[in-house]
Amino acid sequence: MNIRFLETFVWAARLGSFRTAAERLNITQAAVSNRIASLEQDWNTRLFDRDPREIRLTFSGRRMLAYAERMLELNREMMAASQANYMVSGVVRIGVIETVVFTWLTDFLQRVQELYPAIEIQLSSESTLRLHAQMRQGELDIALQTDQLLEDGVRNIAGGAVAMGWVGRSIDWAGQTTRLGLVELVEHPIVTMNKGSQPYVSLRKLLEDEGVAVPRIHCVSSISAIVRLVRAGFGIAVLPLAPVREEIEAGTLAIIDCAQPLMPQRLVVSYRSDATTEAIQMVAGLACEESARFTVGLAPPFGFESA
Repeated sequence: MNIRFLETFVWAARLGSFRTAAERLNITQAAVSNRIASLEQDWNTRLFDRDPREIRLTFSGRRMLAYAERMLELNREMMAASQANYMVSGVVRIGVIETVVFTWLTDFLQRVQELYPAIEIQLSSESTLRLHAQMRQGELDIALQTDQLLEDGVRNIAGGAVAMGWVGRSIDWAGQTTRLGLVELVEHPIVTMNKGSQPYVSLRKLLEDEGVAVPRIHCVSSISAIVRLVRAGFGIAVLPLAPVREEIEAGTLAIIDCAQPLMPQRLVVSYRSDATTEAIQMVAGLACEESARFTVGLAPPFGFESA
């Protein structure tokens, strides 16, 4: 519905004259008449009784006027809220893990830029342990990572979860027909992320719970580097699946079906809530929304469905 037509209706009703409303809105009297006629057609009701000297609201016109005034007020509030976004400014330092970099980070940064153009983002990518250290040292305002940071003045909000899995190069695993056990998988070199990372911890816990001797695990900090190693036939990997979805869908990598499931990689948005600025609060809120939107949109095998 055209807001200008509603505004014309409201002013005509208030002033009791199409001519005076036209002068108030700096348009022609014919334009006022056309706008009112368009509203009457849309709403299938007559808004004014007209005679050569004056116009009077009909019963339907009085009822519709109340709605029109409310809609104009909502429009003013929306415009004010939009302008308020442009007033929010400041520098926000954000640290992210690689899973976020490879999935929803770009969409998140674009939303920040669109909604809060005066906010400057300073970005870095580190492991969760390193991000926690930087938060404690006051070097970051927001951390997008995997574990709650139990620190005074820091708020943690769950951001969903993505499935964790085993992957190998397609030439070796695309034809897999049987579900394998851990004992069979550990016969291959295993690559995963840094010690202390959720993929590493999840793998170690699974091996220990199943009573499988811990093999040599190669720890690599970069998802891109792990993918290159797997594609080169160096071994198989334990990774969150969402960041390598394109490789899997393109047929470069294949998911290895394991009988024992890995814990999902959970995401957490942590931000400083003590003496925090409005900019930090706004950006942290957007991060929570984008993380939830992304993880909810993931379908198995990339997403995680809780029991």
